[in-house]
Amino acid sequence: MVATSTTAGTDEAAPDLVWQPGTASTRARSGIVGRFSAGHVVMVVAGLVAAVLSVAVLRPQPSGVLVAVAAHDLRAGASVTARDFRTARVDAPADVLDTLLRARDVRAVRGHVAVASIAAGDVVVRTQLHRHAAPDGLRAMSLPIDTALAVAGRLQPGDRVDVLFAGASTASIIVPDALVLAVDQRARGGIGESSSPFTVTLAVTAPQTQLLAAAIADGDVSIARTTGARSATGTAPLPLDRADGGARP
Repeated sequence: MVATSTTAGTDEAAPDLVWQPGTASTRARSGIVGRFSAGHVVMVVAGLVAAVLSVAVLRPQPSGVLVAVAAHDLRAGASVTARDFRTARVDAPADVLDTLLRARDVRAVRGHVAVASIAAGDVVVRTQLHRHAAPDGLRAMSLPIDTALAVAGRLQPGDRVDVLFAGASTASIIVPDALVLAVDQRARGGIGESSSPFTVTLAVTAPQTQLLAAAIADGDVSIARTTGARSATGTAPLPLDRADGGARP
């Protein structure tokens, strides 16, 4: 009975002394892996990043500035587009680079006119490209006039005007509905200043440039602002003996 009792007590205590395979080693490995994940992985990643940055820094960097080069022969008088250019790197002094068309500025010159022929592969100089003189293939011509004969000088780019000429026997609208491209007014009284410091630049046709040149030479020119008004195109010259409803003295 005593032996049996002793054996029973031993059997009840046995489970507390049983070794369970893998429990302690698993906790140990988990601790090692945890410490590796928290510390060593960060150091490994940092090392990789440093290596990549080192390669980027040591890699040879391209020198020079990107400029526009003619992609093909450009003839004088041709309007250019972005497809007329390619890019190339040029290493030159700053004052030389300032004269060249930068690659980033190609879009800004779209529609400009080549004023000189440019061979394929040549770098493009800024002065080789100009804006159109006037829209729609028209010409730009300046008209010096006193402000008293030009709506008191109250004109601005974008206005529409009629240019009138009073001859010996008729008054005519020689340039109807012209677009004002620019207005320039300088102070009077300076040495070398003209008697008509107010200048209006208009978009005109080739025949109209001839009419304006003749009118300017004669001096009897005036301007009417017509922005928003019906066009005077087709208006016949008015004999001066009918301008005031009666005969001219």
